[in-house]
Amino acid sequence: MRLVVIGGVAAGTKAAARARRTAPEMEVTLYQEEPEISISECGLPYFLSGTVGKREQLVARTPEAFAENGVEVLVRHRVEAIDHENRRLLVRDLETGATFEDAYDRLVISTGARAAIPPIPGGDLEGVFTLRFLTDADAVLGHIEEHAPERATIVGGGYIGLEVAENLLDRGLEVSLVEAADQVALAYGREVADRVCEHLIEKGVNLYTGDQVEEFAGHGTGNGRVRGVKFGGREIESELVILGVGIEPRVELAEKAGAEIGPTGAIRVDGNMKTSLPGVWAAGDCVETVNVVSGEPAWVPLGDTANQMGRVAGTNAATGEDTLRFPGVLGTGIFKVFDLGVGKTGLSEKEAEEAGFEVVSAGVESNDRAGYYPGVEKVFLKLISEKPTGRLLGAESAGSGTDKLVDVCATAIWAGLRVPDLVNLDLAYSPPFGPTLSPVIQAATVLSGKLEG
Repeated sequence: MRLVVIGGVAAGTKAAARARRTAPEMEVTLYQEEPEISISECGLPYFLSGTVGKREQLVARTPEAFAENGVEVLVRHRVEAIDHENRRLLVRDLETGATFEDAYDRLVISTGARAAIPPIPGGDLEGVFTLRFLTDADAVLGHIEEHAPERATIVGGGYIGLEVAENLLDRGLEVSLVEAADQVALAYGREVADRVCEHLIEKGVNLYTGDQVEEFAGHGTGNGRVRGVKFGGREIESELVILGVGIEPRVELAEKAGAEIGPTGAIRVDGNMKTSLPGVWAAGDCVETVNVVSGEPAWVPLGDTANQMGRVAGTNAATGEDTLRFPGVLGTGIFKVFDLGVGKTGLSEKEAEEAGFEVVSAGVESNDRAGYYPGVEKVFLKLISEKPTGRLLGAESAGSGTDKLVDVCATAIWAGLRVPDLVNLDLAYSPPFGPTLSPVIQAATVLSGKLEG
């Protein structure tokens, strides 16, 4: 029995390793386009600043390590076509350009996602980059070393854009961030987004919201090198541009092979990570799942989710049965921008309304520890609930201790708790760690009052 895995960042490597452990007699081969496998994409912004000092720290496992455990890994190899009727693959060696065929009995597709590149004139100028792979970070650092830019512009105010803004500022660059919407952190409500905006400005980022980038201006011969960014009737100088307007699932290979694509634009799979093609599973940033709160299809490209999906896909591909099931996601996420932690779980108020829920919400600003304890800081927490039932639908937070608050709320939503259930949670308390009543309890108390009218 031969298993081939296409793609080797998070889901693919997890699937390959899991399949090998589940079925030691199975032959497992993994193809990966990039020079490295099993990289931490989430750590790339911190590599730019030097917070992560060594490149190899972002590589969790090498092809040699997989080979020692019986998994063949071929990097710089791209699968260009899947002939599922005959269970054959067309593979290109990107070093030599040569192509060859390979065969499989079972297949896992984990082609991930690519950086979205908006059609902005000047996007091909030297000095305009995306940040998706370790090789992208290499290119950015090479440009910085060669040209010593003084000013950088980030296009897009999502997770990557905000983290890159912090890390380039830490390198000593003057940083501007341009976002087409009227707020950054679009997955969050206005209360959290406003706090992020205020913090960016306080830290020295030149922030422009509600402005669409119209052109990247350049100079020099050929394509030239970027020298400025035009938007809103102005041009700001910039010798380095990072595009962070989002990502999109890479589904072309699976779609051409006949796999069904879901309404989110990602590969449709069932709870066992099976595609519509017999003997083919898919996992990671290229697939859609279900939001367990709304029950609707969801595309949530996050590293931890990809790992969990890969575990299920690899196990089931090894056994050929529905051994494990992936239940869906809450969309729990967190990021840090300078000194501000920002996180969410479940549905935002806007998402809940769009899903048809009758929504009631409440937010509180609290201390992250006892008010008299040294180093006390503020934290904001908002809870979103369904009015008729009091069911907790979502939560979002900004400030110190956000990770703990979001994790408590994620567990509560996963367990199906109602807002009144949170009022008497028995959570840990000590002055160095939190106020007498956790912000979760405080917000739930206020929200319970609203629910009761």
